Amino acid sequence: MKSQQQQQQQRRQHGSSTMGTILVFAMILSSIHAFTTRTTTPTSLVPRVRSSSTSRHMVWWFGGTESETSQDEDQCELVAVRIERTSSNSRRIAGEISVPTPVRDVWAILTDYDHLAVHVPNLMESRRLSSSKQNSCRLFQRGAQKIVGFEFGASVTMDMMERAQRCIEFKCVESPFFQVFDGAWTVDAARVEDPVTGQVVDGSSLAYVVDVRPRGPVPVAALEWRIREDVPTNLRAVKRAAIEVGWEGVQQRRAMEAARNAQFAVNVKWEKDETMAAYLDLGQKGAA
Repeated sequence: MKSQQQQQQQRRQHGSSTMGTILVFAMILSSIHAFTTRTTTPTSLVPRVRSSSTSRHMVWWFGGTESETSQDEDQCELVAVRIERTSSNSRRIAGEISVPTPVRDVWAILTDYDHLAVHVPNLMESRRLSSSKQNSCRLFQRGAQKIVGFEFGASVTMDMMERAQRCIEFKCVESPFFQVFDGAWTVDAARVEDPVTGQVVDGSSLAYVVDVRPRGPVPVAALEWRIREDVPTNLRAVKRAAIEVGWEGVQQRRAMEAARNAQFAVNVKWEKDETMAAYLDLGQKGAA
């Protein structure tokens, strides 16, 4: 009799545990569904893709981060994100945005490597580790995002190469999360509409593309979902910084930093016979 009661109790505990797991899973799906329904666009606004063997592996997405949508919904510009399935565990994600400022303003923000975390909300840290050549550097970046309420941070070290045609190519060197994280930022001159005046002005077209493959057992679908949310946010952030800061703002900050560093520089003049060996020898003679 006691054995039967124990079995019944175990079945009830197992049932409650299973129900709890189902409820948690349902809550996660509900959160993702609620989030995506706020950030997606009606089907009529999504560009139609012709049916072919290639297009079956390609989808379009309009979105941004949850905080951006809730805080700045009236000014949230729709950004088309193209997602291409390049293999079973890799994706190519791309987006593009128009900027009503000259190319040099956008380029100044993109190449402000040590201060990108100031301009892009998803970056917690961005700093150059080395600069081997004039137009290249090794860059470390660390991001911080939330996936259904959970903190998700990814770090990556990349080699950055600035090309002549206003293109920055980046290639993953080291990352605990990504086996591949390679892509490019490209800025082209374009005629765009000023959102304030409504007039067509000389502006820029900013494009971003990245090939992603996770490291280890991490499913690519999880990273795809996070990155496709970040691409519109990052493009809008660079656009905002190009308008509000631009080339002049970056140059002014660099000049202020140079002046501040010069104040604390130690200026010591050494004579030809003033060497460390001479001082050590003088000290030994004095002690004797």
